[in-house]
Amino acid sequence: MSILVFAALLIAAFGFFSRTMLVMVRAAQRGAPDPRPRLDQLPKRLASVLIYFFGQKKVAEEGPMHMTSKHHLWIFWGFLLITIGTAEVVVQGVFPAFALQQLMPSALYLPLRWLIDFFNLVVLVMIGWAFFRRLAIKPSLIPMNLDAAIILGAIGALMLTHFLYHGFHGALLMSQGLPLPEGLAVSDVVARWIYPTPEAGAELGANIAYWTHVVIVLAFLNYLPYSKHIHLLGALPNIFLRNLSDRKLDLPKLDLEDENQWGVGRIEQFSWKSLVDNYACTECARCSNYCPAYNTNKNLSPMQLVHDLRYEMLDRDDKRTKLESLERQLVAAEAKSHNGHADEHTRQVLQSLADQIKSAKRDYENMEPLVGGRIQADTLWACTTCGACQEVCPVFIEHPLKIIQMRQNLVLEQEQTPGDLARTFRNIERQSNPWGISSGQRMDWAEGLDVPTIEDNPDPEYILWVGCAGAFDQRIQKQTKAMISILKHAEVDYAVLGHAEGCTGDPARRAGNELLFQMQAEANVETLNEAGVVKVITSCPHCLHTLRHDYPQFGGNYEVIHHTQLIAHLMETDKLEPVRDSVRNVTYHDSCYLGRWNGEYEAPRAILNKLPIYGGVVEMARSKQHGFCCGAGGGRMFMEEEGPRVNTNRTQEALDTGCTTVAVACPFCNIMLTDGTKELDAEERLQVLDLAELVADTLPRVHPGVATDPPPQDPGPLGPVGDG
Repeated sequence: MSILVFAALLIAAFGFFSRTMLVMVRAAQRGAPDPRPRLDQLPKRLASVLIYFFGQKKVAEEGPMHMTSKHHLWIFWGFLLITIGTAEVVVQGVFPAFALQQLMPSALYLPLRWLIDFFNLVVLVMIGWAFFRRLAIKPSLIPMNLDAAIILGAIGALMLTHFLYHGFHGALLMSQGLPLPEGLAVSDVVARWIYPTPEAGAELGANIAYWTHVVIVLAFLNYLPYSKHIHLLGALPNIFLRNLSDRKLDLPKLDLEDENQWGVGRIEQFSWKSLVDNYACTECARCSNYCPAYNTNKNLSPMQLVHDLRYEMLDRDDKRTKLESLERQLVAAEAKSHNGHADEHTRQVLQSLADQIKSAKRDYENMEPLVGGRIQADTLWACTTCGACQEVCPVFIEHPLKIIQMRQNLVLEQEQTPGDLARTFRNIERQSNPWGISSGQRMDWAEGLDVPTIEDNPDPEYILWVGCAGAFDQRIQKQTKAMISILKHAEVDYAVLGHAEGCTGDPARRAGNELLFQMQAEANVETLNEAGVVKVITSCPHCLHTLRHDYPQFGGNYEVIHHTQLIAHLMETDKLEPVRDSVRNVTYHDSCYLGRWNGEYEAPRAILNKLPIYGGVVEMARSKQHGFCCGAGGGRMFMEEEGPRVNTNRTQEALDTGCTTVAVACPFCNIMLTDGTKELDAEERLQVLDLAELVADTLPRVHPGVATDPPPQDPGPLGPVGDG
């Protein structure tokens, strides 16, 4: 009888769980086709699952804005191991004679049994710590709520019922004069505590513990999809399906001919993979902890954004499913009426279904819009697309991609563009630069420098992509001239496009204006291809990313390198040898688009390590993959910022190092940190210099009829500053 009851309970539990899984899969399937391959490179995908899901590699990583919650690792690994024992218990409910020992030799079974028993204790202790941490320490963004209490309580109860079941069972054996089972060291201790107990009491206790354990397991299984621990179901497939290309910010080319979808305005316009992301969030809060917008009190929490998208997906799927179900019922009823059964009852049913469909359709179509509704516009505009959220996410959720796609809808379909950006878009459209300076002045910076254009040198090894900031911003023109000095000194064969160069369109694309971006991309690709360009050097990581990763969508395939990569190579090959002392002490600010999006952290540091810097190089607390944004990306360079400023936050961190110079490798970073020193009244304490400027200042300065300048002595508090 108990076997039948157990089997019925099992069928009901797994039946309900299967139904829930079908709902989750159906909701994700409503998404649009994903343009990237998701089932290629199977060995690498399987390795990802082993490393990042079972091995928890990214969860175990620590950083300046988070510490690994090691108790979570022990709970996870312990729970995986304990699941083996749980599976044995469940099978025994239907087949009492079954035991894992039948499937493996004792040499393997006994150690496994010991580990399962021991890790039940480990997990129980970790659950106790988790309760204490939430109730006493109260970490931000990880509150103690009902959901957390249910999950932690259920896991803790599973561990306790494990010990009680084996403890009462052991006490029963002892009362019968039988030895305790092998391999249950902790449970044996519990058995000795319980003993002596009457046989009937021990048997009753074992049965109660067993059934309680099983009921908790099955209830826990069905509660998971409705709790914050839904990630236990979504993380593995999300890791398996992750983007394996080197294009971490892989924005699909928008089909502008399809007027039904300009960006993402409804949840089903996301790709199905973007919707799978929504199930994977572990609520570790790392994405928000590292987000520059969140850290400066903007209305953006990447973690909450993913949660809101999941709620939207499930709510919209529920209403659509209800509508589809009613429509199927109507079709069936109409078929019945056409078969000669059009009686009064059938007509009433048809009318009732028609009314219900009308109401359900109204509910579905009148749902609050996703963009501008559940996801507020200021949430989307707060993002700098720095990628810090995606970098630290242990399950590879792609937050920036979602934000940019929703921005596209705001700009192209809803025509809701902030005034600052609207002006920037007009400047790019009219003058092919965000500053709006006449395109005829694009080469004014090169006056008197004898810079070869593509007409002067039609077959150069490199095209130097000057960029809009390098051509039009007076501060950044200094680093452009420094780069020219370096190229000449190292006798690099290069040319510039001159007036034929235009804005790459990066500010437009990251800010959602795909139409304007595509216009710029097509014009620039045509220019580059006509010139037969193969290799491109750029000092701007935003131009680097666009030329390297976006332009292939338009037939522009080039070898694109950053100027720090070229300079590091030239120094390594002794084509650049510093002969002059550099500045005093330096800290380096990582550009998000050079570092996180393009994986280059070492070239800038290799340059600094070869420069004669008094006091050496000091790393900021947040550096490399955990570096903090300057606040300029995603079009934010050209937008006003309310409240605490991102660039001020980062500038203060540079000041806190005690260094007198902060080296940068991006014109946007240069501008933003320079502005930060002004806001903090720290212009005399901290200078902002591009790496090209630092290198150019160490090279020989040769003037007609004058010997090379001798190396200076101690440069003093700030050191020499020049334009190279």
